[in-house]
Amino acid sequence: MKRKPTILVIASSGGHLTQAMCATSTLKQDLVLVSNKDMLDGKRFKHVYTIKDTQHNPFVHCMNLFAAISILLKEKPQAMFSTGGPICLPFALVAKLTNTRFVFLDTMSRVTELSNSGKLIQKFGLSDSFLCQWPDVANQYDGAEYHGQAFDLGDHGHQ
Repeated sequence: MKRKPTILVIASSGGHLTQAMCATSTLKQDLVLVSNKDMLDGKRFKHVYTIKDTQHNPFVHCMNLFAAISILLKEKPQAMFSTGGPICLPFALVAKLTNTRFVFLDTMSRVTELSNSGKLIQKFGLSDSFLCQWPDVANQYDGAEYHGQAFDLGDHGHQ
């Protein structure tokens, strides 16, 4: 029996994770989550992995690189999707090295420029698709695309 395609979803807890869940809510593939906090019961995800949170600690990034390799070997995803947070960087690198499709959606809170993770992924060409949630931000960076936002923030009658 053929295995159902798996998408690895990588997002730091909080707003990144909320946006990732919104953006993947209609996908039919099996979803596997990687985050920095164990916050979900796993009903929506086939598996949930928790890795160390990092900002600027090279040692933790290195540990997470090994975690990314291990998770990739175990799950064999068709693609990876991330809304950011520094935890996505080792996965983006592993995706590049293994020719696994990596789609990055920069956080909606970045209204005038890319997030730090987004800047690194963009600078080193670590994504196959690079999406921004604001057209003005997408227009500033080569290869960035705008296709809308992860949630509808319509004005709801406000001007």
